Formats: sequence, C-alpha cells, structure tokens
Amino acid sequence: MDKNNLIERSDSEIIHKGEYINLRKDVLSRNGDVIAERDVVEHVGSIVAVPYEIIDKEIFFYLVKQWRNPVEKWLLEFPAGTLNENEEHEKAVIRELQEEIGLIPKSINYWSYFYVAPGWCDEKIHCYFAGDLEKSLLEGDIDEQIEVVKLSYDEIISKIKNAEIIDLKTISAFNVFDNYFKNDLPEFNK
Repeated sequence: MDKNNLIERSDSEIIHKGEYINLRKDVLSRNGDVIAERDVVEHVGSIVAVPYEIIDKEIFFYLVKQWRNPVEKWLLEFPAGTLNENEEHEKAVIRELQEEIGLIPKSINYWSYFYVAPGWCDEKIHCYFAGDLEKSLLEGDIDEQIEVVKLSYDEIISKIKNAEIIDLKTISAFNVFDNYFKNDLPEFNK
C-alpha cells in the first residue's frame, strides 16, 4: 500500500451529542485534497453474553425475545446491553443477565470484541460466555419488554438456519461459542 496515498480524517465535528451515542461529520482527504464527507456514529460500547447451561452433556442457551423499536420487530437475541459510564465489562454482563433473564453467572469468559458496522459506527460489542447460572433477578429497563426463551443447541441452529434469529451479534457470538469455546468446557467433556 502506498503510504503517500492514504486516506486520512482531516476534520471532524460533533453534530449531535446524545446519552449513549454522538453523531459526527468527518471530512476525509487524500494527499491534502478533500475526497468525501462521512457521518459517523460514536457509541460508548456494549456487551453481549452467551448464557448457557449443560444438562447431561446437552447445551441449552438463554435468549430474549424483545421488541426493537428501530427495526420495528420482535427479535430473538442473546442478552446484551450498552455499557454505563466507566462500567467494568464483567459487571455489565452480570447486570444485563440479571435484568434480562433473571440469572447470574458464576463463570464468565471473555472472547474478544467485534465491530457492529465499522463503515459508519465505532461501536465495539464485547463478547462473553456465561455459565454456572443461578437465579438472581434485577428490575429491567423501563423501555424493555422481554420474554426469556431457553433453546437447546439443535433449536438455536435451526432458528439461525431458518432466519428466525436474524440478530447479527447473536449469530456471531453463537458461532464463536460453537466453533471455538464449547469443546474446551470441562463440564461438556466429562
């Protein structure tokens, strides 16, 4: 790649400041010439948790069915949420699981983060796997209407295959769990 011909952000202005997101206008340049303006959503970040339990070597997952206003649909998703200011990620995982499915994990494993839509948004979703679940309910957010759904491994595969689960963070987190995490679980390999 020619380092003398790289695109750079030559100017940036916040045009909306919100509680969890900002909207900014970026000016992009190459070799000193303006080539484009882009709107960018700045996001404080979030977590997604894959809550699972193993019963007789069969894996079950807890998902939430909830109304998503921006897309005007009920979606089936893994519990997730926006990080509060200066909130530790693992504490956010615990809070979200208590609020959304009424369970608290004794085992939390971090995988990595992934970007939602890096072409126009800087949101990082930090992906966690949460096991050894116990009952522990916190009051949920006022703007959430949630139904907890427990699915077997085969059921979640089927719902993804049949486009009944269309939330990308859920599909991505499940794929990472399925391909890179589940076979290392001691309780799964007993």
